[in-house]
Amino acid sequence: MQTRGSHLAAALVAALAVILAPYGLAQAARRARTDASTATQAAQPTAIDSEHSQSLTVAGHAFSLTTHALRIEKTGEETVAWWELRDANRRPVHRESYSVMMENGAFDTSISIAATAFTTDQGAGILIHGSELPSAPQSGGWVELFGYKYGSGGYGTDPSLFVRFAPPIHVEGEFLDITSAAKPAQPLPPGVTRTVMHDVMRFRLRTPNFSFVFPVLINWITGALEPATRCVEMTSRGLVERCSYPVLVEAVRQDRPTFVRLYPEPDEGFVPSHVVVHPHSSIDYLEVRTPVEWRQDANSITFSIGEDIWMRLRIDGVEGWIQAQEDFVAAGLPPSG
Repeated sequence: MQTRGSHLAAALVAALAVILAPYGLAQAARRARTDASTATQAAQPTAIDSEHSQSLTVAGHAFSLTTHALRIEKTGEETVAWWELRDANRRPVHRESYSVMMENGAFDTSISIAATAFTTDQGAGILIHGSELPSAPQSGGWVELFGYKYGSGGYGTDPSLFVRFAPPIHVEGEFLDITSAAKPAQPLPPGVTRTVMHDVMRFRLRTPNFSFVFPVLINWITGALEPATRCVEMTSRGLVERCSYPVLVEAVRQDRPTFVRLYPEPDEGFVPSHVVVHPHSSIDYLEVRTPVEWRQDANSITFSIGEDIWMRLRIDGVEGWIQAQEDFVAAGLPPSG
């Protein structure tokens, strides 16, 4: 037989169970969250820090590129978290940092950095080459130029003359090389001397049908990069800002006769001639004329190709200009990609 005391004890136990039940559930929820977090952390691979140094010599002066990378131990995938260009006294010339994110056991993006020293007739410096994966189609990464301001006259002991000339150049295409700027000599008035200290960075820019070489001027006096050419011409639509550039093609000729409309000038206001193109016709691709917009801010330089793209070519000895897509195709330049 149960006593009144036993009934009271049972009631107290039941009440305590009701009161403590939420606490138990909360504890269980916390344990579940902790277990899930632990499992997630265990699923993420270990990223190992590493540091690399590359030695460079510019006009007899020592520099080094230090890159700090993270590497996934299991897969060997690596990405640069930051890099720093340093002088002979290990003083930083410039530093760039990138955000590093991981998902599903891999980096969201993988960045690689390399450097090359260069010397021209006018100056010397260092090019920082960067690339990122995954990347946009046709992306050629970016390139950043450092050099001695005032060119060959700046090879003294003043470290402040070694500067970054511009933010990184991001290009849909690729960086080709650095060449001397060949400009025709212009007559000067008596007693006037002109000092020209220019070199040219050459980039391959892509259009849907072909590529062309776009020059970027290295101005050693101002310590800056700028468009190598600025051109304005009169057309039937008024003044147009566009320049001519060397063209690079990979022709795919048709196996049957066709024709193109050849304009005497790169202007739709002129009347074109219809020129037959045979499979065995001789075609010389001479130049491209198009506007290219230079876009620059504190973080980057990019180039935007306009839609008014003309090409001068020679077909069986007949020269002229084409612009329409069907004429590009007939001339052996179909869209690629």
